[in-house]
Amino acid sequence: MEKIIQTKTCTHCQTPFDITDQDLAFYDKISPTFAGKKYQIPSPTLCPDCRQQRRLSFRNERKLYKRKCDLTGKDIVSIYLPDKPFKVYEHKARWSDQRDPLEYGVEFDFSKSFFQQWKSLYDKVPKICLNGHDSNENSPYTNYTIYTKNSYFNF
Repeated sequence: MEKIIQTKTCTHCQTPFDITDQDLAFYDKISPTFAGKKYQIPSPTLCPDCRQQRRLSFRNERKLYKRKCDLTGKDIVSIYLPDKPFKVYEHKARWSDQRDPLEYGVEFDFSKSFFQQWKSLYDKVPKICLNGHDSNENSPYTNYTIYTKNSYFNF
């Protein structure tokens, strides 16, 4: 049975939530070790609901925007607004040999936080315009679909 170690108040919604011994054991288990030194993951400051909202906040599955492919210049439909700071490629361009994926590789810098580096890498690597598959036929306005034909606004 789980033992409550601490009760915290969510810094976002002010809801109280419990930290259990199993939570702490999990954070200890997934805490990374670099060069023989373990970097302990701290216990959360957000409640489970707010953590879930934050994890999913960057996803967009149902709104589509018109923009240009940053590799080919073609007009495309994308889940990303045209004013986003990162590059967005159409499917064929994203999977083609027109780009070098090794140009995005970076060394981990221990003097900076993981999340700063992750955000920098996330913004640097081009995104695919829609989460679909090349098997979709005549279905340019679909997202998270596979093997669709003559579909319109399927999500």
